[in-house]
Amino acid sequence: MSSLRKAMVSSTLGEPRRMRPMVVWSVLEALFKGTPYSVLALAVIILLLPLLDASMPLEWWQIVGVEISFVVGMLFYFFIARKAYDAVFTDAYKITTDGRLRLVAHMRRLPMGYYNSKDPGEIGEYLAGDYTQTEFLITHFIPQAISGFFVPLLTLIFFAFLNWKMALVALSVIVLAYPIFLVSGHILTKLGKRFGAVKRNTSSRMIEYLLGIKLIKAFNLGGTSFVRLEKAVRELKQESIRMELLPAPVLSLAKLLLHGGSILLALVGFWFLQHWELSLLYYVIFLLGGLGIYWPLIESLEFNALVQFLSLSSDRIYDLMQESPQSEGTVTEVASTDITFQNVSFRYNEKPVLEDISLRIPAKSFVALVGPSGSGKTTLTRLLARFWDPTAGAITLGGRDLREYTLDTLLSQIAVVFQDVYLFKDTVRNNILMGRENATEAEVERAARLARCHDFIMQLPNGYETEIGEGGNTLSGGEKQRISIARAILKDAPIVLLDEATASLDPENEVHIQDAISQLVQEKTVVVIAHRLWTVREADCIYVLERGRLVQQGKHEALLSEEGGVYRHLWDEQQRTKGWKF
Repeated sequence: MSSLRKAMVSSTLGEPRRMRPMVVWSVLEALFKGTPYSVLALAVIILLLPLLDASMPLEWWQIVGVEISFVVGMLFYFFIARKAYDAVFTDAYKITTDGRLRLVAHMRRLPMGYYNSKDPGEIGEYLAGDYTQTEFLITHFIPQAISGFFVPLLTLIFFAFLNWKMALVALSVIVLAYPIFLVSGHILTKLGKRFGAVKRNTSSRMIEYLLGIKLIKAFNLGGTSFVRLEKAVRELKQESIRMELLPAPVLSLAKLLLHGGSILLALVGFWFLQHWELSLLYYVIFLLGGLGIYWPLIESLEFNALVQFLSLSSDRIYDLMQESPQSEGTVTEVASTDITFQNVSFRYNEKPVLEDISLRIPAKSFVALVGPSGSGKTTLTRLLARFWDPTAGAITLGGRDLREYTLDTLLSQIAVVFQDVYLFKDTVRNNILMGRENATEAEVERAARLARCHDFIMQLPNGYETEIGEGGNTLSGGEKQRISIARAILKDAPIVLLDEATASLDPENEVHIQDAISQLVQEKTVVVIAHRLWTVREADCIYVLERGRLVQQGKHEALLSEEGGVYRHLWDEQQRTKGWKF
């Protein structure tokens, strides 16, 4: 029962009491499910009594009483079975729906470092595979496994009152079979952990294959030549076969023992009958009662083994819920958008990314972060948005450490325009509304006009109500970028982070997006990651990073005048590339 209790805790995310109604109704259903056997036993007793004692004749009203008992018992069973069905499935889906929403809310609060350490297949498995398994666990297995113990238990107690020796015989078979079921459960758990890991790896390889399908087709890496996916699928096949075959002999042995329990009761009972230690009436009752012990117990122990396997999924979800969310403070007001990095260092998986960065970004200023690839520019902006926290040092906003603010307060102050835009499989309007959900239709259209995307939106089949593909795959790169800028304009946050929003666009789209960005950054504190240095010549301050360190800072002209400086080197290189030709 400890494994069932553990499964109830993990599958309900620490609220096992929510399963009490469904368990109670399932137990009542299991008890009344034995109505036909109880009525049969009653009928046998009524028929045998006149044979054993001639002074007790068979009366017609006794037969009628048996029939009435059967009808009433079955009516009760129908009512209770219906209540049990409603309780199990209604409550179960409420539990799993609430659990999914709690899990999503919790995952939103986890630091980005958690996601970077996981494969996409493993993350997706939490909400898809693991929670599907948990639904099966709650609806089909835990209530049945628990209720299946009660009928055998009550029958054994009844046997003990009739003849304690026969009750011990019935119990001895269970004592012999139960350890074997424990072994089978252990085997299932061990195999299940490996099966789960292989299944998640296969999911990751499939996602990898789909995301890289353009590259695979371009380099003719189709079919079996894609070795990683093929290997993962074959490994999944082997683990699936092991899951089915290895526990089967152990489970069959335990079931064989329990099936033999009725035979053992018949043989021992017959010996007691011959030695006058058991009456014929009780002997028949024990034969019929044996069915009420072993058949429900076989089902219950089978369910229990499956509970141990399926609870691996709920355990993973429960463990994820124990992951510490990103800490946050209690401050809900931001005095100003003045930003300061104070001796900030950051390590990712023990690898140094930033070392001792100190800089200041005054409110409503325009600053640029430049430097070679891998110098830490993007990491700086992610630290400002608290995707991660510094390993050392502090970042302040309005004179307060970022960690003093609530996450909602901090993120409400920041709008981010990423280089790689992601749009959701939803309408254009709803994708823009993610900037501010309570915005009016007029405000959405105004943001779209300022972002230079209203015209192409109106050319879509259903205008703003057109549903775009997942990731925005039905739009061009420039169109997606302009919608993301409209989203940022609608949010109207006082701090704007631009992660090289025009780096991979054609000249025509770049002009549109530069105009849109000009509308976005008015009267804002703006931090731009720039690779094209000519786009940030007017910045109030340019910070130059190299290998995770701040090596230069100043205006464009001042940095150019520093012979041998990183900025001058990058500028000269970009000037030379202007003459490149194919």
